[in-house]
Amino acid sequence: MTDPSPPLRQPLRDPRAAEAPRDRELHLLVGLTKASKLIEIGPAHNPLVPRSAGWNSFSLDHATRADLITKYAGDPAVDPTRIEEVDFVWHGGSLTDAVPAEHHGTFDGFIASHVIEHTTDVVRFLQAARTLLRPEGVVVLAVPDKRKCFDFYRNPSTTADAILAYEEKRDRHDVRTHLDYGLRIAKKGGFPAWFESDTQPAELVCGIDVAWQMLGYRDVRDYVDVHNWVFMPASFELMMLELGQLGFLDLRVESLTEMPDTEFLVRLRPGTDTIDPAETQLRRRGLLERMLTELADQTRQIAGSPLAVPPPDSFRPGARARWRRWLAAGPWRRRVDL
Repeated sequence: MTDPSPPLRQPLRDPRAAEAPRDRELHLLVGLTKASKLIEIGPAHNPLVPRSAGWNSFSLDHATRADLITKYAGDPAVDPTRIEEVDFVWHGGSLTDAVPAEHHGTFDGFIASHVIEHTTDVVRFLQAARTLLRPEGVVVLAVPDKRKCFDFYRNPSTTADAILAYEEKRDRHDVRTHLDYGLRIAKKGGFPAWFESDTQPAELVCGIDVAWQMLGYRDVRDYVDVHNWVFMPASFELMMLELGQLGFLDLRVESLTEMPDTEFLVRLRPGTDTIDPAETQLRRRGLLERMLTELADQTRQIAGSPLAVPPPDSFRPGARARWRRWLAAGPWRRRVDL
């Protein structure tokens, strides 16, 4: 796996770091117990359901525990003792290829925090999740919200993008993704993620000449990591609805919870809603209208925009300082190269 050169190596902060909101974990793990059979994708050095804490969990990662310890050696933000044994090492292809067949259809929960946006083929990723789950299981996702992270200036991904990646059986990101990432990623106050009420300017990380570097990745056969999928809550729901109704997925959105910064949390259940074409059109139109509303809401962060508003009282200096300490304590990097 190849990483972009600095300053492009700007992964999102780890929302599970020190002082992370307790209600985040409650939202993610509601209905699951330590007796539930769980698979966590890419936990690396910050497992959400560590076996050492009594969870009946299995981990899937891109490297063994020994290799992960070597990877993070010398990083002061990483406690190597939190890196657990990796049950299934993924070397490419479908995630199901890394998990023995006797485990297929046996998991109560499939957990992936800040992973789905890195996948090359979001359809196959979710198809694998469905294959691994029991009929009554749940897919638990933490997904970056483009309005509150370094994808701020990027356009939301579409169902058309997902279908094309699936049809092409992509196992690495295309050059368009690298160009879009390099030319559009931004930070606020030096951080790659922020609260929705933060009205600091979002500064572009790279100059326009980065396009030449990004074009160079079309000749690189290895996987080069970037955010491939860009979501807001409504755009994610729309993609899930359309992929389900088209027969690509057997999953539906059970709940979606927006967080005040960085991300939203999703729970998917097996099955698709049986709705007629007229109802499908109504739902699609409603979600498209919500996307426009969410994009308009994003402009509240831009000083001088028609919808600009001052930060709410809840975003007081003390809260900002605590959040900055949280970010400073976190490792800010991906946990699995999928």
